[in-house]
Amino acid sequence: MNQMVKYGLILAGICFAAALVLSFVYRVTEPKIEEGLRAEEEKARRELLPAAESFEKKAEGGKEYYEGRTAGEAVGFCFSVVGHGYNGFLRLMVGIDTAGKIAGVRVLEHQETPGLGARINEVRPGESDAWFLRHFQGKDGRRLQLGDIQAITGATITSRAVVKAVRAGV
Repeated sequence: MNQMVKYGLILAGICFAAALVLSFVYRVTEPKIEEGLRAEEEKARRELLPAAESFEKKAEGGKEYYEGRTAGEAVGFCFSVVGHGYNGFLRLMVGIDTAGKIAGVRVLEHQETPGLGARINEVRPGESDAWFLRHFQGKDGRRLQLGDIQAITGATITSRAVVKAVRAGV
């Protein structure tokens, strides 16, 4: 029995040390990760509303969004939405113009299955943007349905999740 207690204490010590190291690494890298996420969101906003010279952060009804402005006039809005796909969450950035038409959608993060749901972000050879997300451009975000876009074969749940998240955000 003494031997089991000894091994148990050794294992507990190893687990404690690993937890301390993991905690330290998290605290050191957290600001860098958050800065990277902010930079990625800024890049997505600029891609979605290229006519905007600046973005002003606003909030309404407890939801944050960015108003894209040029020469003091609003040219569109960008906001983040989270959806739940087949394999986990999807975090998207959506841009809409002042008439409520979708300017574009960008995937910031996802946990979808590689080769299936992950195809939401797939860029075909010779193209510069994701073919699936291109289907959203120009659509009325308030009335968006799965039938309005070409769903990904074998990944209907993911396609439906993106549509639902975009529509809910708009």
